[in-house]
Amino acid sequence: MNMFQDWPEPIVRVQSLSQSNLKAIPNRYVKPLSQRPNLPSQNHHNKHNPVTAAISIIDLGGLYTNDITLHAKTLDEISKACKEWGFFQVVNHGMSPQLMDRAKETWRDFFHLPMELKNMHANSPKTYEGYGSRLGVEKGAILDWSDYYYLHYCPLSLKDYTKWPSLSLHRREILEDYCKEMVKLCEYLMSILSRNLGLQEDILQNAFGGKEESGGCLRVNYYPKCPQPELTFGLSPHSDPGGLTILLPDEQVAGLQVRGCDNAWITVEPAPHALIVNTGDQIQMLTNSIYKSIEHRVIVSPAKERLSLAFFYNPKGNIPIEPLKELVTEDSPALYSSTTYDQYRQFIRFSEDGDNSTSQKRQRTSGDTKGKKKRTATLHDLDAIECPLCFNPLTIPIFQCDNGHIACFTCLHKLKQKCATCSLKTRSRNRAMERVLELLRVPCPNVELGCSGIISFAETSTHLEICAFTKRACPFSSCDFVCFNKDLYEHSVAKHCESSYMFECGKPVFIYPMSGKRVILKEQTTEGEGEGEIVIVECFDTPQGRIFYASCIGPGEEELSYTFKLFSSCSDRLWFESDLERVLEVSDEPPDEHFMLVPSCMCPDYKFYICINRQTEDDDE
Repeated sequence: MNMFQDWPEPIVRVQSLSQSNLKAIPNRYVKPLSQRPNLPSQNHHNKHNPVTAAISIIDLGGLYTNDITLHAKTLDEISKACKEWGFFQVVNHGMSPQLMDRAKETWRDFFHLPMELKNMHANSPKTYEGYGSRLGVEKGAILDWSDYYYLHYCPLSLKDYTKWPSLSLHRREILEDYCKEMVKLCEYLMSILSRNLGLQEDILQNAFGGKEESGGCLRVNYYPKCPQPELTFGLSPHSDPGGLTILLPDEQVAGLQVRGCDNAWITVEPAPHALIVNTGDQIQMLTNSIYKSIEHRVIVSPAKERLSLAFFYNPKGNIPIEPLKELVTEDSPALYSSTTYDQYRQFIRFSEDGDNSTSQKRQRTSGDTKGKKKRTATLHDLDAIECPLCFNPLTIPIFQCDNGHIACFTCLHKLKQKCATCSLKTRSRNRAMERVLELLRVPCPNVELGCSGIISFAETSTHLEICAFTKRACPFSSCDFVCFNKDLYEHSVAKHCESSYMFECGKPVFIYPMSGKRVILKEQTTEGEGEGEIVIVECFDTPQGRIFYASCIGPGEEELSYTFKLFSSCSDRLWFESDLERVLEVSDEPPDEHFMLVPSCMCPDYKFYICINRQTEDDDE
């Protein structure tokens, strides 16, 4: 990731401001009038407030019992909380109360050290590790009323003990044990979330890169006393960009608020020795919005400091994150385009100072809408929801500048978050437009050519790549023919090969490829299954021997593999297996990789088989 090396301005510790007995907070921390907390005059920590009951307190002990009914009830409570709120508290979670208390005590002692000792661990925006007082990197941004300490814990390649605070061996062991228990709990919850989707329990973990590659980091939040809590936030409204967050809250001072129905902010009252769990943006994307990543914020107190420990469990940075294919159907098309966590986080960091509260997270629907008939609307000009720069359909996430100009994720990445229209920073999510894209269904652009598909607008580009009525150029060199996807096989057989065969996935086919000649295989499908795959087998003579190579020219999204098997009359045998690449152009030159070489010394009399398979998760493992 392209990160800044240093902060844009000198760092001021919020704790120092608080301890200086200010009567008014500096303007750098005063939020615009429309974005202030709007704290009620009554005690907003009222423990009898009925809305706090909406945040479930779930006893994980029910998952370890032999009581089948209780086990199922606990799973259902977790599923409901993830789908409706994205937040819940857990008790009997496996972490000892003593370890939780010692971890909070250790960090509270750190923040009470002299400032010169804490500043020895000052961080930078390069990795964010260490002692910090701001999250974003925009010069002149309005800041939050908080300090923090940030650490990478896993994977091991990112763990750097030199970034840890200077503590006794005993205190370091406490932090190590705490983070270790957090990872165990995250892994367990990931398996529960997967099972509640009706999928294999490791599917979300694997989407994160597996246990060895998933990321875990700790951010200890310190919120000093604030003389004007009605003007600022400890943490501005946001949704967590990562995967799963587990918060050890301050039981003495409530401050976390979750946006509820009708945009009301609900204060979460921590249960004794409970942990607060919330699903982040990556989980929402992977589950195609089945599980929610909900906007939340932190308010500050004029009378008491507050300390919390947030453990973030995230995907490996360079793995594409997109809706799981098992959750994408014709009725529930993919709502999100593919992006890596590193790319997504880079966008988020440009909006972490200041204008977070302008981004409205898609919220749950209040209960009084249940049972009402769905309404539909007509959009007369689809150009209104295309990117104004590249003219491709907009996909989620959508960002905008302060003047409201929007563009697609790809264009913003190329422009380095600078608006192409007015040059302002493009730093806010446009949640309203994202909501429109989630709901919008349109006919396929090839409707006049015969396609009857009704698709998600955001998936238009993806659909066109596989639509049987999309026109494409012939992939063979020196051929200018243009045809529909559905006609590609007939054209290829007629003009570009010497023999053709039908195949079924998983069943071997005997073929006899000759040097310089091509063999085309067409997948046998039944009526209603759509167009089958088209596979080209090529043969080239080289000084080292004969090369056999296979590729797929048919449109599609599924991953394929193939196996070559060769049996000669001299009892020689060769076996080769590889992924089947989808290519846009078939070359007349030998490939550089993914081929089988048959040595010249082998008996020339042989039988040649190919078997094509669709890859499954078991194959990947």
